[in-house]
Amino acid sequence: MTFLVRRAVEADGPALIGLRRTLFAETSNMLWEPGEFVQTGEDESKRIARLNGRPNSLVILAEDAGQPIGLLTAVGGEVRRLRNSASLALGVAKSHWGQGVATRMLQTALEWSRGAGLRRVELTVHTSNLRAVAVYLRCGFQVEGVRRSSLLVDGVYVDEYMMSVIHEA
Repeated sequence: MTFLVRRAVEADGPALIGLRRTLFAETSNMLWEPGEFVQTGEDESKRIARLNGRPNSLVILAEDAGQPIGLLTAVGGEVRRLRNSASLALGVAKSHWGQGVATRMLQTALEWSRGAGLRRVELTVHTSNLRAVAVYLRCGFQVEGVRRSSLLVDGVYVDEYMMSVIHEA
């Protein structure tokens, strides 16, 4: 399988909105529920421009045959004491699970974060999402703790792992 991972640009906004809606409908592992996500392509384009315009933030996407199949957002801290870190959110279309898309996107984000001078890259993941946890561990993330009953998903409280990579100086 050949796919491309690249930095998102403003023009990708409408296509990424479509991907995000697909992701939210395909799995309950994402933060948003399908019906509550109301952002538009224009909103997403502005978000991409805002994040890519900051030195400690990034939006990247994975494409297969010109269609978006994965999205990774790194949101860097805005206040001085948090500018050394970024929080990741990652989603891959179910049709492309198990094909290395998440791994390649994470590797790209971690390489970027080192080049951007970030010390810490963090994320949260449902403790029951064993596939994602395995990918994060393979990419060098470590579990720091558990956020107990942090999400209410389909009427059930779900725990999340807090995970991070620390870049040594």
